[in-house]
Amino acid sequence: MKREFVAIAILLALLALSLMNVRHIENKTMTLAEEIEEAGELYRSGDPEGSAARVQSSMESWLGWESYSHIMLRHSEIDLVTDAYFGLLSEIESEDTVPEASFGALIEKLNDIVNKERVGLGSLL
Repeated sequence: MKREFVAIAILLALLALSLMNVRHIENKTMTLAEEIEEAGELYRSGDPEGSAARVQSSMESWLGWESYSHIMLRHSEIDLVTDAYFGLLSEIESEDTVPEASFGALIEKLNDIVNKERVGLGSLL
């Protein structure tokens, strides 16, 4: 009977740690998405330099999170988000008009990370 209690305690600890991990990922991606939204607002208001600086700052924050993300996230997702950052930055720095969807695409990729990491009934069974 003692072994069953230990096993249940370990499973509950794993569930609690998993929920803490998801909360941390949610907070980080929400912060990054807010920075990209701000960059979009700056771009729409006619400040492409400020927008590029905001995207650059957000990208540096994303890349600075590398030691955590490369352990806890899928590498394919990391590559997609990193590519989206570089793509958006190159669009802003070019002389062409940046479509609104470019900002939204990066935000959606960040939100996808959270959606895939959330604990659901399917992931528990």
